[in-house]
Amino acid sequence: MKALLLLAALALAQNPDPGVGEGLIENMPPGPPPPAAQVEDMAYDIATRLRCPVCQGLSVADSSSEAAVMFQRRIRELVAVGYDEDQINDYFVDRYGEWILLDPPAQGMNWILWIVPALLGGVGVTWSAGVVMQWSKEPDEAPLPSDEGLVDMDDYEKALLAELED
Repeated sequence: MKALLLLAALALAQNPDPGVGEGLIENMPPGPPPPAAQVEDMAYDIATRLRCPVCQGLSVADSSSEAAVMFQRRIRELVAVGYDEDQINDYFVDRYGEWILLDPPAQGMNWILWIVPALLGGVGVTWSAGVVMQWSKEPDEAPLPSDEGLVDMDDYEKALLAELED
């Protein structure tokens, strides 16, 4: 009898929840599982927001690399068990860092990713507006010195004006 209790205790110690195997996120209980028809769509949506660890700039959903396929399977497993998008994102961020997110949150040092492009765009628009305003202040035609009576009209200028009038 004691031997059976000892064996049962050892079995529970190795796997505290016998109905749940590997595939769960440690220290994070899943919620209710979604309907089976929604699992694939939810997993795809989550995979579009995670970066493929192998490919340059592709999401896990868009990549066909072996690592991306493994990520897709893992995401599908976690969604089917009942984990939501935030829990799954946290799971991957814990393992790979915020780099794994295609759209990192605007907090901490990530503010630089959000503010610098906006600042550079603002500087560019301001500079462009200044150039356009400067152009609008310039006269359309610069008068020739002969038009203002400062010098006499030379023969070449007389010939050009005669041709233009014809």
